Amino acid sequence: MFTTESVKQQIQQLVSEVLPDVSPEELQDNVDIFNLGLDSINAMTLVSNLQDAFDIQLDASEISFENFQNIATIVDMIESKKGL
Repeated sequence: MFTTESVKQQIQQLVSEVLPDVSPEELQDNVDIFNLGLDSINAMTLVSNLQDAFDIQLDASEISFENFQNIATIVDMIESKKGL
């Protein structure tokens, strides 16, 4: 069963995997992950990892700066895809 907190923790883990130099303290809900070093290449890795982890398919229109700006926006997108 997915809860908002478990979704958030899993997303933080996945973001940490593509941004290994970012500390957990820096990875707060509303911190812009692009400012922490996320670029287009590791963003696509993150998209792939999210799809695998949450068993979802993201449409091209959903892969946007607005949906991937920070942990909170990714949580919102995952929860809406999962119907939570």
